[in-house]
Amino acid sequence: MRRLLVLLAACGGHPQPVATEETRFDCRNRLASYVASHHLGGDELGVQLDCKDGPRIKRWRTDKKGTRQEDARSLTPGEFDKLWTAIDGTGWANLKDCANGSGGKSAPVYVFDVKDDQNTASFQCQSQSVPYPYNGLVDPLDMAAQQGKGQLGGDDETGK
Repeated sequence: MRRLLVLLAACGGHPQPVATEETRFDCRNRLASYVASHHLGGDELGVQLDCKDGPRIKRWRTDKKGTRQEDARSLTPGEFDKLWTAIDGTGWANLKDCANGSGGKSAPVYVFDVKDDQNTASFQCQSQSVPYPYNGLVDPLDMAAQQGKGQLGGDDETGK
């Protein structure tokens, strides 16, 4: 019995609380979005990650006729924080407008807005494909927004 008490005491006494999805989420005013104008996929495409009303991601598409389609879904705090870690890894607070890339004046214009409780940044790129490190914003946002969803404005107009 004495050995059991010694073992329990050696394990640190009181257990530390385990972080769970139910743990209070700290939004810190985080937001990341991009809007692509005159894109092949529509007159405007956009994705926004925010946590103002709870962690969520939304996407939208406006076709050449001006019809807007959008969808949104809630994220768990863990999903949000994982996505934010990828976005934060781009060094977004230090990014500026990029030099025009491929496609010239007919290429889509990507406008980015990113902020948290310490920094705010807005910048843009005009290119057929978003260059590094700006693709570090577009790619994770697109992947998260499309998870479990079909295309917006698919052939059958249901987006599935």
